[in-house]
Amino acid sequence: MVHEKDNVNFDTGEIKRVNANFVQLYDDHLDLIMLMTKENPTALNVFLWVVKYMDNRNALVASQQAIADNLGLHKNTVYLAIKYLKEKKALTVFRSSNTHIFALNAQIVWRDTAEAKKFAHFDAKVFISEFEQQEEDKPLFDTQLVGHVKPRPTKKRNKAIS
Repeated sequence: MVHEKDNVNFDTGEIKRVNANFVQLYDDHLDLIMLMTKENPTALNVFLWVVKYMDNRNALVASQQAIADNLGLHKNTVYLAIKYLKEKKALTVFRSSNTHIFALNAQIVWRDTAEAKKFAHFDAKVFISEFEQQEEDKPLFDTQLVGHVKPRPTKKRNKAIS
């Protein structure tokens, strides 16, 4: 796996080598991660799952059901793990209607540059489980290609008795 990439400044033509596909953990919060290992391994698992899927600003939009489905847990188990993470100040949850926006504490784990930490604005990755993509037992998106032949429904014809 490549851990560096070249960033090109298109205005100046300058090429700068930067880290890619990394997450940094801060030494002064490793005790919290070790504590989670003992106290609540499920919460640590949820925490690391969010780390895996978060964007460069530590944010992820996902439902608790999507997390539960992906980790093979019950939704209530995920709820309790998130409650624990919020109590430990490892995670903040913003809500917009039924949408959960998870933001990890940037003093514990961070994916972007140090300068980017000061910005409150973030874009978020969205994780939707297969179950959430369905409506009334049919997929949300029809993958049938345009122009493909679909079978026609047949009608029963009543033959007149002659």
